[in-house]
Amino acid sequence: MCFSACRRIALTSSLMAAALAPSVTKAQTSQSRGDTALAYATAFQATVFGYPLQGMYARMSAEVLNPAIRKAPFNTFFHYRELATPTVSPFPAPNNDTLYSTAWLDLRREPAILGTPEMSGRYYTAQILDLTTETIANVGRREDGDGPGVFAIVGPGWSGDLPANVKRVIRSETSIAYVLLRILVDGPEDVPAVNALQDRFSLASLSRFRMGQTGVNEESLPPLYVAEDARQRLGVLDRVLRMSPTREVDKGMVASFAPLGIGPKDPTLRISPTDETLDRAEADARALIATVGARTGSFVNGWRMPAKAIGRYGVDYLQRASVWDGGPLANIVEESFYPAALLDDAGRPLDGASARYQLRFGPGMTPPVDAFWSLTMYKLDDKFLVANSINRYSIGNRTQGLLRGADGSLTINIQAERPTDAAAVANWLPAPRQHFYMVLRLYGPASEALSGSWAPPPVERLRQ
Repeated sequence: MCFSACRRIALTSSLMAAALAPSVTKAQTSQSRGDTALAYATAFQATVFGYPLQGMYARMSAEVLNPAIRKAPFNTFFHYRELATPTVSPFPAPNNDTLYSTAWLDLRREPAILGTPEMSGRYYTAQILDLTTETIANVGRREDGDGPGVFAIVGPGWSGDLPANVKRVIRSETSIAYVLLRILVDGPEDVPAVNALQDRFSLASLSRFRMGQTGVNEESLPPLYVAEDARQRLGVLDRVLRMSPTREVDKGMVASFAPLGIGPKDPTLRISPTDETLDRAEADARALIATVGARTGSFVNGWRMPAKAIGRYGVDYLQRASVWDGGPLANIVEESFYPAALLDDAGRPLDGASARYQLRFGPGMTPPVDAFWSLTMYKLDDKFLVANSINRYSIGNRTQGLLRGADGSLTINIQAERPTDAAAVANWLPAPRQHFYMVLRLYGPASEALSGSWAPPPVERLRQ
């Protein structure tokens, strides 16, 4: 069954196909114009649908399957041992608040068992995503408290007995899943303590867990990701769809790809598009994905507020693809809420080469959270942290030495040059001498943030 998002993509691709199909080239003379239009529209939709799945498969291939660069086997954590810096980063736009650990789960034969240690009040969340990038669960303080626990991640079609001490059963509709663990770090001196906590998280296949072991028996590994053009990337999508059962909500969309030989369904109609048609459909689909990503969410005071459905896309395939394009592995807003500052108070792009800025939270108006908040600076061009003389990449309610106004307000000074006043340096978030953006992370956001009754104030451009 295909819902509104499917129809929206179908309408968009059909309109584009109608406009482009008449320009049939000599290379396409073996196809009728109708077949060319159908091939274009189908490849367009498959690209939008498959973009995050292809991306997840490519990431899995690099981190698990490629012996030259692999990080860890299936059902095994890889731990990032240092906080992100401008030169050390696990991926673009990292936070500077937590240490990351990642793991790929193989659920094809049996469940995976996640063990968590006593956290003693420290914030953490183990975000669990399926192969489509849908967040299927968060294991952490918000839902499970601070104490130790055992959790079962169960793949499609499995039934059987689980250990009696399993605290929660998490079901994945795909046979491969991903864990992104974040643990709060209170500054560089706290890193060794968090490294020790990372080592106390465990993963194992069910059978190995019962034997007191970790990891998984790697009897049949998927092939490496290899894709150099649109045709090969659609081939990767076909491989993913045959490797893992299709989610129930996706079956209508996936069935529509059958004419291109994609997916487990046998086609009643088979078309053989040219490379040119597939390349054109992919390029147009990716352009649309990028355009939608730039408009995701709503703008308030120059901040792009995240869409409420982020992390839980359902059948909104275009939104899912756009998030993968702009900031993959996004969590649900109930766990972490990320407004992004892109414009100043006059609607101009933020530019550290030509301006200085201030962000003032009035009395009682700092971000409302149950855990903590931070404001992180990024270069616009590559989405990485900004090198600076005081090695400060973010500022928040855990930053030591922040100064408040007599009325309790908090003003953050945002500029490339070091302020001349010592008090201003205390509240200085260094900016690059180029265009930049900032992400305000609310961990455990309060209801005021999620409802929209609270919003970040505008970034004020100062007179030179």
